[in-house]
Amino acid sequence: MEKFKDYIYNLLPSGMVGVVIAFFENIFLNPDSNLAESILIYFLFGAVIGTVSELAVSWTIYKTSSKKLSYLAVLFADGISVFLLLIVLGTQQAYGWQAVLTIILITEILALSIAFFNNKKYQIFNQSLESKKENLKGRE
Repeated sequence: MEKFKDYIYNLLPSGMVGVVIAFFENIFLNPDSNLAESILIYFLFGAVIGTVSELAVSWTIYKTSSKKLSYLAVLFADGISVFLLLIVLGTQQAYGWQAVLTIILITEILALSIAFFNNKKYQIFNQSLESKKENLKGRE
């Protein structure tokens, strides 16, 4: 159950990145688009891309224990995933390469923010575990 809760904890903010992109598309690129449909579609894409990004971070930390490399993994996984998705959707043909680069920039900033706050959450959790460990040692 704890794994599922952690997955949801990552899924919702990642999906919300997709919602931000849906609003960006509706406001700046295509005001005639169906906003509700775009929100649903981009929420799902954001959740999938966020999962890929989270897997890249987990693998990087597992292999290297480096926070800097894990942030680079977020940039790489998110950037490549979003770029490929936009190419498949034909965004560059519909709106141009500037729109593609703007969407990638927005998602990179938001993805790094999510990674930063996730890292802080786990740091606090680890500190509480270390504190409990010290308390248990003191009782012996």
